[in-house]
Amino acid sequence: MTTAKTSPSDTAPAGADTGQPLLEVNDLVKSFPVRGKGIIPRTVGQVQAVAGISFDLRAGETLGLVGESGCGKSTTGRAILQLHRPTSGSVRFEGRELVGQTARQLRAVRRDMQIVFQDPYASLNPRWTVNSVVREPLEIHHSSWGDKRIQSKVNNLLELVGLNPEHRNRFPHEFSGGQRQRIGIARALALEPKLLVLDEPVSALDVSVQAGVVNLLEELQQRLNLAYLFVAHDLSIVRHISHRIAVMYLGKIVEIGTRDEVYGRATHPYTQALLSAAPLPDPKAERERQRIVLTGDVPSPVNPPSGCRFRTRCWKAQDICASEEPKLEARGEDGHLSACHFPEVRPRES
Repeated sequence: MTTAKTSPSDTAPAGADTGQPLLEVNDLVKSFPVRGKGIIPRTVGQVQAVAGISFDLRAGETLGLVGESGCGKSTTGRAILQLHRPTSGSVRFEGRELVGQTARQLRAVRRDMQIVFQDPYASLNPRWTVNSVVREPLEIHHSSWGDKRIQSKVNNLLELVGLNPEHRNRFPHEFSGGQRQRIGIARALALEPKLLVLDEPVSALDVSVQAGVVNLLEELQQRLNLAYLFVAHDLSIVRHISHRIAVMYLGKIVEIGTRDEVYGRATHPYTQALLSAAPLPDPKAERERQRIVLTGDVPSPVNPPSGCRFRTRCWKAQDICASEEPKLEARGEDGHLSACHFPEVRPRES
């Protein structure tokens, strides 16, 4: 089993808890059956969307989870919350094991673990008013509060995310995309959670709106000491908001470390290729730098390559890459690890 754990004193942001991790994920695996064609479909294989990943997360910290579409980022977040039941592995929240627990047993801990979905248009019930959307978790978990106290809480939540409580009786379609995502954030905060899984929370929004939502998330984190698992593919946003970054490829974490280590001293070829694809703000540096252009397509997760899963697209691949899977090993300071037989630092142009 490979682990991607780091020293709390090295990576924790200012104000974060440096004691026991809030969330501990060990060798997490999630597979989905592949159904064949026919009148009675039969299982013909398995897709291992998450293939044995490990990391931890502390209170007040943001871990950015990045990679191409289909690499298992969103599945990881849902498996942590037990929305997708893990095939194997361990997920511990405040020291409590979640894998294998029943829905009844998970009810209490789910107050402390919430999710903000990617699509603010699909994640809100179009037939419910905003008031009903935000009230629902309070009515379920705090039914003894009474209507007046619940309503006061709803109004405070809407104000907290920058919305006018007087608009609470409007329907989701009467709000913009950014406002709808703020409603989703208000709903997620209703039960005062300690961990938010942010599943590409700004990717469906206009660029002009994204900054406002990201700034809101940062303000909420500082104010409420929230831990974020920030799932995204936009490297500039991940760099802005994250304290640590984990890079995924075909269900595996291939590199993990602090923001500065990953962006400034990436050692895995896939991470280097991702950073190479991100534009630079300096037009002159952008014109002069040499990009890394990957060849070939992403392999099928139904039948991933042997050894290193990235070898079919890697310019460094040799025989050992096909026969032996590389382990996550230390590559620098601050818990910087990567999984490559031929790691080499390639400083990123700034």
